[in-house]
Amino acid sequence: MNRTGPRRPRPRLRLRLLVAVAGALLLGSGCIAGTAELAATVTPAAQAATTAPCTATYSLVNQWNTGFQIGLTITAGSTALTGWTVSWTYSGNQDLTEGWNGTWSQAGETVTVTNVSYNGSISAGGNTTAGALFSYSGTNTAPATVTCTGTAAGSSPSPSPSPTTTSPSPTTSPSPSPSPTPTTTSPSPTPTPTATGSCGSGVTLKANPASFDISQGTTGIFGVSLNESPAAAISVTVTESGNTGLSITSGSTVTLNSSDWNLPQPVDVAANSSGTGAATFTVSAPGCTSVSVTATETAALTTAIGSHVVNPFTGASWYVNPDYTAEVATSVAGASGTLAAQMTDVGNQPTFIWLDHIGAIYGGSAATSTTIAAGRTSLEGELQGALAKDTSGTPMIVPIVIYDLPDRDCAALASNGELSIANNGLQYYEQDYINPIAQILSDYEHTDLRIVAVIEPDSLPNLVTNESVANCASANSSGVYVDGIEYALNKLHAIPNVYNYLDIAHSAWLGWPSNMTPAVSLYAQVAEGTTDGFSSVDGFISDTANYIPVQEPYMTATEQVDGAAVDSVLFYSYDPYIDELDYDEAMYTNLVSAGFSSNVGMLIDTSRDGWGDPSRPTEACPTSTCTTTTEFVNDSKIDDQPFRGDWCNQENSGIGAFPQANPNSSFTHLYAYVWVKPPGESDGTYPAYSGTGDPHCDPNGTQTDGSGNSYPTNSIPDSPPAGQWFPVMFTQLVQDAYPAIP
Repeated sequence: MNRTGPRRPRPRLRLRLLVAVAGALLLGSGCIAGTAELAATVTPAAQAATTAPCTATYSLVNQWNTGFQIGLTITAGSTALTGWTVSWTYSGNQDLTEGWNGTWSQAGETVTVTNVSYNGSISAGGNTTAGALFSYSGTNTAPATVTCTGTAAGSSPSPSPSPTTTSPSPTTSPSPSPSPTPTTTSPSPTPTPTATGSCGSGVTLKANPASFDISQGTTGIFGVSLNESPAAAISVTVTESGNTGLSITSGSTVTLNSSDWNLPQPVDVAANSSGTGAATFTVSAPGCTSVSVTATETAALTTAIGSHVVNPFTGASWYVNPDYTAEVATSVAGASGTLAAQMTDVGNQPTFIWLDHIGAIYGGSAATSTTIAAGRTSLEGELQGALAKDTSGTPMIVPIVIYDLPDRDCAALASNGELSIANNGLQYYEQDYINPIAQILSDYEHTDLRIVAVIEPDSLPNLVTNESVANCASANSSGVYVDGIEYALNKLHAIPNVYNYLDIAHSAWLGWPSNMTPAVSLYAQVAEGTTDGFSSVDGFISDTANYIPVQEPYMTATEQVDGAAVDSVLFYSYDPYIDELDYDEAMYTNLVSAGFSSNVGMLIDTSRDGWGDPSRPTEACPTSTCTTTTEFVNDSKIDDQPFRGDWCNQENSGIGAFPQANPNSSFTHLYAYVWVKPPGESDGTYPAYSGTGDPHCDPNGTQTDGSGNSYPTNSIPDSPPAGQWFPVMFTQLVQDAYPAIP
C-alpha cells in the first residue's frame, strides 16, 4: 500500500433514478400488482371558491395495496382567515395513520383536520397545504364531499355553504408504491412541479418551484434555467404583479447561454412585515412562452433565535428525509415478512440531504427521479417538512451535505459534478449555489431547527494526497477548494442554528502520520482564513460514504503476534489507526493542538460499516491456531474488504449502527453516529456495464496500492450510476447489518 494513502474517490451524485438490474426489483410501467387505481384531483367548483370562507381540494398522492397518501390544499375565499377545519367521511375502512401540517383526528369513518399555529392564518385568495397517510383494505373510494369551515378575520367560524366536491377518475401512471407499513415520520409537502414554457427548437424555459410561500419579513427564491443548451444567449426578464408586499430584490434580469443554461439562476423575492396574499412573477424571454411563478406571503415565524450550542445532537430529535423513505419503499414493495419490516425500519431513519448540484436546492424536476414520483423535495420543502414535524418542543436536527465545488472529487471519474474551474466555477459556486442555500437557511434561524452541514466531502483530503492527479493539482494551485470552502463556512456560520462539519476522510486515507500532519495543517489554514477563524467550524466527520468499521473489537494496532505488530501486515501497511474510533480520537487531539476549540465534535458515518453475515468473527483468533500476524489479523478483523482502499458498492457490506447521539461514553467528543450516505444509493457504475463510469466499480477489475500489489474491487455487479437506487445492494446492506436489524 502507498504509505501516502490510497486514492479514494467516492462518487455520490444523487440523481435518484431507479434502475432495474438483474435480480433487482422490477417495476413495470409504474404499476404494481395488487395496487388500486389512483384517483385524480378535482378542482373545487368556481362558485364554491367565490362564496365560501374556504375550500379544500382533496388529492390522492400515492396508493399501494394496504395504504395511501393524500394531500389537501386549503384556499381562503375573499376574506382572510385566522383558522380553518376540513372534514370528510369515507365509505370504506380507511384508517388514519399519520398526518402533518394540521391536527388530525378520526371518529368512525369521519376524518377531521384543523390548522396548527403556523398555518391557520391565510390571506384572502391564499392557500396552505396538509397531508396524511392512511391504511385500508379492499377498495379505497375517495370521499364524495370535503367540507372546509373557516374563521374569517374578526369573526367566528362559519361553515362553507358550498363544500368541495371530488369525483375520482383513474390515472394510468401511479407513482411507485410507498412502504406498505405506515411510516413513523411525516413526509414534507409534495414538491411543486416546475413551470415550463417552450422557446422552440426543443428549448424550454424553466422556473422552479412554480409556487412557494414566504413568511412575513423573510425572503424566498426560485431558479430560472433551460432544459438544453440554446443556439444563442437568451435574455430573461422577471416581472411581478399582485401582492405589493412581495418584491424582487435580485434576478429581475437573467442571461442564459451555452455555459450556464443548466445552472438555475436565482431570483430573490423579499416579503415585507405586513403584506398578505399572493403575487405572480412572470418569467419572459423573446421567442419563449412566458412562465408564471406564484408566491404567497404568510404569517411571520416566531422571533426567538435559539442559542448556538456546543453539541447540536444532544436533546434533539432527527428529521427523516421523505425522499429517502420513498426510495426505500420501492424495495419494500418487492419484499415480504421480516426483510420488508427491516427495510421499512431503515427507511424511517434520518439520512443526510445531499445538495449535490444547484438544481437540488429547488427540487422538483430540477432534480427529477423515477423513484420519487414528484421529483426531489426542495431545500425549502425539507425545512418546511421538518418544521411541521417538530411539534415536541425540542430542537430538531436537519442534516444536509454541501457538495458542489468546481471539479469536485478531483481524483474521481464518476462524481466530478456540474461546475468546472475552467468555466468560472468558483463564481457559480458562490453566487448560484452557496448564496441561495444560505438565504433559505437564514429564514429558519427563528425556529428550533438545527441544521447540521457536512462541508464538501473528499475535497481537502484530495489536496493532501492526490496532487499527482491533474485535476487535484489544478484545484490546489488555483485555490478553488480552499476559497470555496472558506466562503461556505463564512456564509453558513453567520446563521446561528447552522453547524459546520468538515470532512476528514477516514483512517485508511489520512491515518499515516505523513498524511495526518499536513491534513491537520490544511484544516487549520482553511479555518484561519474565515472571518471568525476556528469558531466557524463546529466539528469534523470521518468515514463519509465509506466502509471502515468504527472499532476493531478483537485486536489493537500495536498488539504483537509472532513478534510483529498488527498494523505491520499488508492490510494495514503500518497505518497506526485500524478503525475510525482510534483515528477520530487522534484527529481530535491533533486538531485541538492546531488551534481548534476543545469543544469541536467528531461524527462517524456508520451507514455501511457493518458486516453481519455468519462468517463475522466473534472473538480473536487464538494464537495457537493463528500463529502468524497475518493469520491473526485475517481471522480476527471485522473489516471484510479485500483492500482498505476498496470503495465502490462493496459486496457483503452491511448497515452499521443506527444514527444516535453521544454513542461512546469513553470518547465524549464523538457527538454522533450519522448516516451521511443513504444506504442503497449506488457509489458508481463501470464502463463495461454502462459505457461510462469508473473501473474501480467493475466487479471483474482490480486496483493497486502504492507498492504495486493488486486487489479485487469487491464491487457488486450491474451497479447503476452514482446516487441511483441500487436494490441489490440495499438488500445486502439490510441482510448483513450489524448490529442486526430486529
